[in-house]
Amino acid sequence: MKLKQRSCFILLAAAASLLSGCATSALWEEGRFARFHEPATPSNLQLFQPGQREAVLVQYDETREGDESIHRRAYWLMPSHEPVKNPHKPSFVSVDTARRLSPIPVIDSPADTPPTTTGLYAIVGTNGADFSFRSGERTVGSYELPVYEDASGKTKQALLTPLAVVADLTIIGGIILVHCWPAGLSFSP
Repeated sequence: MKLKQRSCFILLAAAASLLSGCATSALWEEGRFARFHEPATPSNLQLFQPGQREAVLVQYDETREGDESIHRRAYWLMPSHEPVKNPHKPSFVSVDTARRLSPIPVIDSPADTPPTTTGLYAIVGTNGADFSFRSGERTVGSYELPVYEDASGKTKQALLTPLAVVADLTIIGGIILVHCWPAGLSFSP
């Protein structure tokens, strides 16, 4: 009888180590409940430059996956720095910041006639989610508009974790019950 009980406890330990966390680990898989913010189509890109400062204010339209609403976004970009690769979420600023800045010409296609200015201008990429700064015929830098994950997915995972843990414990308890009950395991004192 003790041998049967001991084998049930070994089975219990194996089940706990192999099966625990099935629902919990599935819940916390990378990308579960992820929703992304990305440039709208069209992005309506506008660029602004403040006087002598090197920074450029980038304004564009953004949409969130699963949501049709459009939000206008603005952030500062430093053309002299290495372009940041996506996914990233910049420090957004108020779109009203552009009111007192000088616009930078933006052309939608390289085939369009470049502006007559000798200063900085931008060419929007074919997908509308990237752009290049140019000065005359020289490319100053290429940049992508932000694509970043919404924080609401992590919140949903955190809220659902207790339910997933209960599901895991129920599964383990059911396996133990099914395998140990016929072996003569008694639950009475």
